[in-house]
Amino acid sequence: MDFKITSTTIEDSGVVLVSVEGELDISTAERLLKPAETAISAACPLILDLTQCPFIESSGLRVVLHANHALSDVGARLAIVTDQMHVKRVLSVSGIDQRIPVFGARDEAIAWASGEGARAPAPLRRGWRATRGRPRRSINP
Repeated sequence: MDFKITSTTIEDSGVVLVSVEGELDISTAERLLKPAETAISAACPLILDLTQCPFIESSGLRVVLHANHALSDVGARLAIVTDQMHVKRVLSVSGIDQRIPVFGARDEAIAWASGEGARAPAPLRRGWRATRGRPRRSINP
């Protein structure tokens, strides 16, 4: 699969929408920096649309976290849009969904980022995080 990033600004809200097509890995993650820096320098909310991104690994996560931190510093915010199960699981297991809202639809993310009253979704509760605080079962009878 080819890798492609498109970036547009939604005029009504000033939200920067960055769409990723293809795998976000060590060979492609750095290409996400330039569009993220556009939102950071303008102090605009950033929506990262990963609906066409079937795979993300630690290099991609690092860039996402860097962008979120930099946007926080300038008073802007970041949201992620994805319906890809692998991507959702990685965001949940890594705890990123605890810091950055993950939406299933682009319109919901745009409404949230532009402050139109939409609520951020609850963090994804899958994987080992969902069992924290519960006593472990003994394997001995």
